[in-house]
Amino acid sequence: MFIEKKKSIRSEVYEQLKNLIVTGIIKNGEKIVELDYAKKFNVSRTPIREAIRMLELEGFVTPNGKGGVNVKEVLEEEVKEIYKIRIALEGILIEEIIDKNPIILSKIDKILDKTKKIINENNKSKEIISLFGEFNEEFYNLSKLTKISELIQNLNTFIINFRSLSIVDAERRKIALNEHLELISLIKKKDLENALKLNKKHLNDSMNFILKTKKKS
Repeated sequence: MFIEKKKSIRSEVYEQLKNLIVTGIIKNGEKIVELDYAKKFNVSRTPIREAIRMLELEGFVTPNGKGGVNVKEVLEEEVKEIYKIRIALEGILIEEIIDKNPIILSKIDKILDKTKKIINENNKSKEIISLFGEFNEEFYNLSKLTKISELIQNLNTFIINFRSLSIVDAERRKIALNEHLELISLIKKKDLENALKLNKKHLNDSMNFILKTKKKS
């Protein structure tokens, strides 16, 4: 594994390490050894140390008391807090989107149609994970509330490896798709009350699935 030197070495190392953490390749609680990653990335220990310091400031790693750091374990209380915040923030996005012309939802309709087709044909396809990501990105963009969208995406980063596991589950995929379809239908009908209720249920179900998955890991 080598670092491309288009950006600063520190920035590239930081992005690589962060990606390894959020995708679960470096697991929760695992120690990050500077020398090991300096060899893997073919760089000196200095950019590794600087990248680790940045990750510590963002809350991805914590000192282990032995002069090193470990990937911060996501606690059950933190998962619950993240989802409470998501419910509140996504409620604001829905309120904003619901007042817009339904025609803006045409791209989301296409994403959902494609997702439904692939799930019916092959519910194990990796493309489904990408399509769920496209749905969320487009949904957030529709509101034009960039700061709120960024907050949600930053929160999701801390639990992305658990969320990915929930999308991998075949039954959970079908349920999530149906809830997405129903949510968009309610938004088109401008039924704010039921759209908010459904989104809250959808997020709580996702949270509960993640907590069960976390306990098993």
